[in-house]
Amino acid sequence: MLRSDKRIRPERVIIDHVEEHTVKLVMDTGMWAGMTLYPESKCSPPRAIDMVEIYGNERVWLNSACDWGVSDPLAVPKTALEMKRRGHSDELIDKLIFQNPQKFLSQNPKFKPSHS
Repeated sequence: MLRSDKRIRPERVIIDHVEEHTVKLVMDTGMWAGMTLYPESKCSPPRAIDMVEIYGNERVWLNSACDWGVSDPLAVPKTALEMKRRGHSDELIDKLIFQNPQKFLSQNPKFKPSHS
């Protein structure tokens, strides 16, 4: 259905809360894979890094939560530290943490990041 609907531009869609059994499906459609990081459930930082190592870093959005269950608003920087510990380059970490979100949001001409 998605591919037959010409109004939907997959590169402008994020499907959040992907896990190991859904990430490939989302990425194969050309959409963005949102990985909401939780310390105990859903997508933990080690699981997210595993998925990036398997499926790549294009169209991946890492985010944290502070909501209904055990969550950690600092999960994104903690994931960056875990990536560093695993030997990932500063460039890759920057791409996942900063460049990818900026690339997605920059599709909207009203998005104007401030550089202070």
